[in-house]
Amino acid sequence: MKNKIKNILLFLSVLFGAGCANVVAPTGGPKDITPPKVIDAKPQNRSVNFDGKKIEITFDEYVTLDNANQNVLVSPPLQNKPDIKLSNKTLVIRFKESLKPNTTYTIDLGNAVKDLHEGNVFKDYQYTFSTGEVLDTLTLAGEVLDAETRKAVEEMLVGLYDGTSDSLFDQPTRRAPDFITRTDKDGKFHFNGLPEGSFLVFALKDVNSNLFFDMPNEMVAFLDSLVICHPLKGVADTVMVADTMGVADTVMVADTMRVADTVMVADTMMVTDTLMVTDTVRVADTMRVVKPKTLTLFAFTEIDTNQMVLEKKLISEGTLRFVFRHSAQNVKVEAPQDSLLLINKVWSADQDTLWWYFTPGVLDTLRVNLVYDTLINESTLFNLHYRETNAKASKALRVTSNINKGVLLPGEDLCLRFAEPVSQIQWHDSSALVVNDSLVIDTLHFVQADEHGFQYRLLQALDDSAHYSLRMTDSVFYSLTGRTHDSLTLNYRRATEHDLGNVFVTVAPPEGRQVVVQLLNASDKVLRSQVIDTVCRVEFLHLFPEKYRLRAIIDTDRNGKWSTGNYHLRFLPETVVEHKDPLELKAGWDIDLDEIWVFDP
Repeated sequence: MKNKIKNILLFLSVLFGAGCANVVAPTGGPKDITPPKVIDAKPQNRSVNFDGKKIEITFDEYVTLDNANQNVLVSPPLQNKPDIKLSNKTLVIRFKESLKPNTTYTIDLGNAVKDLHEGNVFKDYQYTFSTGEVLDTLTLAGEVLDAETRKAVEEMLVGLYDGTSDSLFDQPTRRAPDFITRTDKDGKFHFNGLPEGSFLVFALKDVNSNLFFDMPNEMVAFLDSLVICHPLKGVADTVMVADTMGVADTVMVADTMRVADTVMVADTMMVTDTLMVTDTVRVADTMRVVKPKTLTLFAFTEIDTNQMVLEKKLISEGTLRFVFRHSAQNVKVEAPQDSLLLINKVWSADQDTLWWYFTPGVLDTLRVNLVYDTLINESTLFNLHYRETNAKASKALRVTSNINKGVLLPGEDLCLRFAEPVSQIQWHDSSALVVNDSLVIDTLHFVQADEHGFQYRLLQALDDSAHYSLRMTDSVFYSLTGRTHDSLTLNYRRATEHDLGNVFVTVAPPEGRQVVVQLLNASDKVLRSQVIDTVCRVEFLHLFPEKYRLRAIIDTDRNGKWSTGNYHLRFLPETVVEHKDPLELKAGWDIDLDEIWVFDP
């Protein structure tokens, strides 16, 4: 009996042991990177005679919705946003209003749909249907770029307004567009299901989500002429013709020509019984037109021309700051007791910011009056006792210099730059200039190098072969507010031609136009600029070995800088042209661009 029980227990242990051996943790697999796919739609995409209240789009897997009210776009726009929900794997779109008769609608899902587990976005999908017997099939494509930087602008709404509307150019400031789409991360946009007709193209960064331009801080872009969508015989999609161009009622295209996508017709082109293709499209030897250029809109933010005070504040002990919307040369900023404070008044380069530096502890309060025309008439009483919000904030006077990468550029002296105007210098014997780690010069001569005392220049002849070290104790330079600096050591030498390089380019401005030629670094910072109005050789000298690029501003208003546009006044932003060649400068090299830089206005 014992042996029998033993055998049973042994059998059970083997049985359960074998079972447990098969229970293992999942090993996983390759990550799912495939977005969901549509396997059915009711009614089918591109259907006609739609008279229902809902659309159902079914996917091959479970999905989630991300901010559908903002991501899903219906064109033409609806007064009431549809109700959008999920039912298992099906997206259900229910309309809350009657749709227009004989109209083609497009539903763009944007980035609203993602798969449930990995979050892969279902994108670039548009559902099109018609409430009539005809499905409009014309298309229109393009891109929106920032007018100043030429970078793509994403999430920009692009609208089309019927070109036959009364007061057409006022429509984008009053109502939603007749057709709408949005730009992707590359600034690209695409309309489907358009009817034949002429349109005003207007793009908007919609701050308040009402689909029209009514906020001063909304970025906009527009074309200053109409776009005509017209189906032509033998043409796959759309030909767009500027409204200044004379076009016959019927435009015939030679049967031997096959046109892909969209043809952009220049306004200098003559349209007869055959299509004359200009250089706005690329034509192969076989006369097949390949993908052409598309519309390009340049986005900008209008400047509110009304002057106003943006800030008036005690920003630190002994410093008041006044900030204005625009250059404020004509604004009176006055205080009856300012003579008691020995105030040093400093304007920014654009004269839209004013700093008052003064000796603290003289007055407890100060009344300041600001007056400009009828727009500004303010009187503010300032408490001059500053409360430090950051207990660890340094009270030392910040000092920088013009030393870059350990060298001074040819022709430069060492220049110290202070965060506040310096009013007093107290030399100490321990401050000195050391040359080649041996020669010590203990008599130093600094002179004020600007109007207000922010910069002081060291008068010292430099040897190109020598190394220098300025060693300064603390508390030599004192600002008007009473701050002084910590001790500092600056090591430097004079740069030679072997350290630096130069860039040369010959520029041909449009006739009668002024151009601002700019040199930018890899971070898009403008390092140098030169204004020209005739064909000339532009020189950017003494540059460090880095990557650079060139751009030019067609300076229409001749103010020496880029100027934005104004939709209300119907003028576009100034044109910015990027040079086609990036520049990689090496030490001791010159880059001399042989080809003359020519561009159209």
